[in-house]
Amino acid sequence: MAGASNVVIESDVDIATADGVMNTYRVRPRQAVPYPAVVMLTDAAGVRTALRDIARRIAAAGYVVFVPNLYYRTSRDFVAGPLHNHPDVEKNTAEMTRHRTAIGYPDVSRDIGALLDHIDADRSVRPGKVGTVGYCMSGAYIVTTAASWPGRIACGASFYGTRLMADVPQAPWRRLGEIEAELYFAFAEFDSHVPLDQVAAFKAHLAQAPFKSTVDIVPGTGHGYAFADSVTYNKPAAEQHFQTVLALFRRHL
Repeated sequence: MAGASNVVIESDVDIATADGVMNTYRVRPRQAVPYPAVVMLTDAAGVRTALRDIARRIAAAGYVVFVPNLYYRTSRDFVAGPLHNHPDVEKNTAEMTRHRTAIGYPDVSRDIGALLDHIDADRSVRPGKVGTVGYCMSGAYIVTTAASWPGRIACGASFYGTRLMADVPQAPWRRLGEIEAELYFAFAEFDSHVPLDQVAAFKAHLAQAPFKSTVDIVPGTGHGYAFADSVTYNKPAAEQHFQTVLALFRRHL
């Protein structure tokens, strides 16, 4: 994504949290004026080139994008090894699961609170509410973040979000009544991580929620379709994902 790289400035920042220091990738347009903030939350495989490329493209459209390393409690630089068609798939999956299960919904909500404090002090950010976008495991965090910080989150987009219907006290579906933001949800048509019956159950809860929401099931796609490094990468669907996210941000930020 060289075109986006030429028009943005990238940096890494350390943000103090209740549990340590959360290293965060930050990317913004080169023009020295304030822009709205976007928080981008990663899938389980961690902050890597494919995620940075997405962040760069969003930033190039006129946003300061923050991509926190949600795994900072266990690693500053974890990126999952190959998860398909590789002799180390089992080992790599186990290592990824170890990092993923070391955090929970309340942990991430506190982390986002610390990030919001940092955003408030960042002079390159235009004052106001922020937008969010998350993938896979972080689709759920888009919901819980909006519920935890209703006065700060203007809108959010979740792509192939997992565990939205988890049977735990802080599960996303249990917190829909606390949300004030507009939320968008996209699910893959073929996704063993998020079967369509779970999507239907979540939609039923959304129908009773007090905020505007949209749910799309993207035809012909699998889990991870928006990532250029995924075996399920679907270029037309990935492009549509960009257009949907940017349209959402234009409406609210």
